[in-house]
Amino acid sequence: MKQVIVAGMPRTGTSWTGRVLGLAPGYTYYREPDNFNLVEGAERYFAYLYLPSNGSDAQYRRHMTRALTGKIATPFTMRDDAGPIMDRMPRRWRKLGTHFPVLYRRKPNTLVKLVNSSLALNWLQVQYPSAGVVYLLRHPCGQFASVKRLGWEPKPHRLLWSDALVEDYLHPFEELIRSAETFWERAGAQWAAINYVVYHQHQQGADRALVPFEWLCQAPTERFRALFDRLDLEWTQEVDDFLEENTDEHSDQPYSLTRRSEKQIDKWKAEVSEEDIDACRRYVEPFDLPFYPNFDPWSTEALW
Repeated sequence: MKQVIVAGMPRTGTSWTGRVLGLAPGYTYYREPDNFNLVEGAERYFAYLYLPSNGSDAQYRRHMTRALTGKIATPFTMRDDAGPIMDRMPRRWRKLGTHFPVLYRRKPNTLVKLVNSSLALNWLQVQYPSAGVVYLLRHPCGQFASVKRLGWEPKPHRLLWSDALVEDYLHPFEELIRSAETFWERAGAQWAAINYVVYHQHQQGADRALVPFEWLCQAPTERFRALFDRLDLEWTQEVDDFLEENTDEHSDQPYSLTRRSEKQIDKWKAEVSEEDIDACRRYVEPFDLPFYPNFDPWSTEALW
């Protein structure tokens, strides 16, 4: 069994990316098995769990072992890749998958999209050393404008509850994180702290692709092809057709995969004030990350 992991913070483009990569022949796409609101066995603390390569957490290990081996098949996780039997069933019968997961006819390899595992990627890569890993990130104002529309709140202070995380990565920024008060200050601190960890693990040798959402949006077909090649996935006409169909129109639904890709890059500028942009930027820039120079969502590149 082969594995591909698509990870990122919520609202970073993981759904779109996972759905496209999940079209690769031989792979079944599992959507957010680490979503504690909708998947039994996933725990709320997973979202802030720092698990280094030699770390240990029994609940996370049990749950993610099931996830990465394709054993968490529910109407939620299989929504975008239900297989030939469930796809033909009327929507009102889809709940049968909760009790009879065998109805999801699955392909042998797993492609798993994770939104609460950014700080556990090193551990996952030790457990599954041959897995391809893609980490999505998005301009902090774009990401957290979407978060704000859903009524969610950034909570960067929770990152400081892990002594190991502070010791290994965040100690230079501890006071900065503690000082974040407004929504956009906390958004900047949380975005920067988590991406700082992921980026520095990459710099220390973790084999993963760091892919900005905006970079994909600027040339979806060309850049997804590069990602397919990097992950040794087979490109098909179905992938071409999906991208053509799902990047030409726009939907206002928060979980829709249908949207004009380039318009997603800076549409947040119409809803985030200059004062809030500056507040977010003040908490991002001290981390000195290489993404979005001059805080420009159009100026960024993938790293792998």
